[in-house]
Amino acid sequence: MPNLVALLFGAAIVLFYSYGRFNRVTYEGGRQMERLVNLLSPDKLRARRIVMHAYACYALILLIIYFFLCAYAELLPMLGGPDLSIGASKLPVPSVDAPVAITTGFTPGSNSAASTWMQPLSTIVVPSVVRDFDIGIDASVSLAIALIMVGLAPSFPLLGSFEDWMRSAAHRLAGIPTRVIGASEDLRRKDLAISADSASSLEKNSLLIPRSNWERIDHYQAAAKDQLSEPEDFRLDLELIFSVSAWILDRKLKLANAPARERFQKLEEELSKRRDQLVVDLDERSGYGSGAAKEAPVSNGAADASLGERKRATWERLASDADDLADDLCILLALYVEHEIIVVSPATADEAAAHQQVVARKKLEQFLGALLYPHLSAGYRRSYATLTALWALGTVLFVSLFWSLLPGRFESELVWGSPVNVYSRTLTYIFYAFNNYCIPMIVTLALRDAGMQSRRWQNMREAHWTSWLPQAVLVVFVSWAVAAVFVMGLQLWKTGLDTGWAAGDQGLSLFLQLSFEYNAPTAVRGAVLALIVAFLLDAWLARALSLSLQPTYLSSLIWAVGASVVMAVCGGATRYLTSWATKPATTLSLDAIDRGLVVYSAMFSAFIGFVVVFCVTAALLNQRGGAERFRSGKTPARVAPRPTPAE
Repeated sequence: MPNLVALLFGAAIVLFYSYGRFNRVTYEGGRQMERLVNLLSPDKLRARRIVMHAYACYALILLIIYFFLCAYAELLPMLGGPDLSIGASKLPVPSVDAPVAITTGFTPGSNSAASTWMQPLSTIVVPSVVRDFDIGIDASVSLAIALIMVGLAPSFPLLGSFEDWMRSAAHRLAGIPTRVIGASEDLRRKDLAISADSASSLEKNSLLIPRSNWERIDHYQAAAKDQLSEPEDFRLDLELIFSVSAWILDRKLKLANAPARERFQKLEEELSKRRDQLVVDLDERSGYGSGAAKEAPVSNGAADASLGERKRATWERLASDADDLADDLCILLALYVEHEIIVVSPATADEAAAHQQVVARKKLEQFLGALLYPHLSAGYRRSYATLTALWALGTVLFVSLFWSLLPGRFESELVWGSPVNVYSRTLTYIFYAFNNYCIPMIVTLALRDAGMQSRRWQNMREAHWTSWLPQAVLVVFVSWAVAAVFVMGLQLWKTGLDTGWAAGDQGLSLFLQLSFEYNAPTAVRGAVLALIVAFLLDAWLARALSLSLQPTYLSSLIWAVGASVVMAVCGGATRYLTSWATKPATTLSLDAIDRGLVVYSAMFSAFIGFVVVFCVTAALLNQRGGAERFRSGKTPARVAPRPTPAE
């Protein structure tokens, strides 16, 4: 028991420090972010929901590495790490004397408490060993590896390099910082278009911009005449700087989500300082306030030419500073849209009461354009990954619980010839479902969400089959491979714990072969179900006719029945392959027990496929129905107001 507590405590240490490591900057060399890199941590560059998705994947991989290194601490010296000199000296293989028997992937109750949550997925049945509960991992190994992984103990190059790559990959999948940089570059290519309002700017503070700043824009442009290579760009930069400064930095426009805005307080202060310094430099260079631009004494010849070059270079430097400040203000705008600090303003009943507020707000919204209205852009697609994952994982675990209590009782009794303890059976089925269904589902939804973030995902309902088929094969293979490796790794550790840790290379290769032949086909079921769910999401985005039937439950029912048929075939076929993996080469046919297990596997897979797809489809249809009810509830109020009694 102390070893288990130490293992879990080490996992808690890894999780506690994982967010700080995830939040380390991986984009120091980016030109767009070099001025703001010290003010913007990665978790500020995307919406919190997206950041937490990326962090969850990062933390999960860290935990998998932690448990792997704890189980196989003897591999550390081979990877360049320290020799902890505690734990197994060799990789586990089954005992030579262990008999071969038919197994189903489920563990019945036994005298060993460990068997209630560990699932033996190989074809080997080992003799019972009476011992105290022990996970086979020394407490000092668990804590040492946890401290190594979080940097509190000396690490080794391979682990550090892999962690850096993994963190960078998680950032890229979440669009950190590419999303904000791309949005700011789109804004820089646009014109704020406030010059048309400058005719009345001297009469009043047009667009909430002070009159003095309008005067400055005209004065700076006149003073910089013939001194800049791009004078028009200089004026556009000044308009952007003074307008965004008045609206955002000086807080003349009311924004939303005040708690989120407080996180960017230092960034606003830094931009305000740079704005003030730029204004001081431009005032001094242009002579603003003294009535004329600063002129140098008249001279002749080479000295005059040199003075002119220096004056031109000074103006070019100031124009470059203005361009950099305008870039950073666009990054600020992109961040505020990403964190929903700037949102679409509701219709104002009395616009005359705050005319300049309304006009300035409309100017800002027009400038932000597709960034503020992403659903209007051609490439916008919502992945629905979170909604789908919650429903899919929840229903898989619920169905596994239900199956273990009723049909699973008879399946386990068919395998082992006697009733199995209900608690052991329940935990075994849930553990099995998580390994073979939940892991492929998580991997597939993560790949699809990352592909949609980078706009590389091919919609399997709209794209040509030559485009989406390679993508589907890749997704199925990756999700299957991750689940298979995870299951085989657990089996390797479990077998070593049960049978001892002494083996040679030949015995290890034999064990891996037998484990792969038995466990690998089972993970295909989860990969196929995950692909069906991904295809359902693509059909949902493509507004397929099969998802537009009335009443809506018909769409859910049709998709669920189709998924159950596919999963029944997949479950039966994979169970058929694993049954043959347990047979000697001389066997000519399967016996009655094997055929019964094939039927049970087909029924269980079909049941899971039906419930998962039915619930996910119903949840998606409810999302569409809610959006349509929201739009229909607001549109008539604007187009046709409710008539008064007099009408």
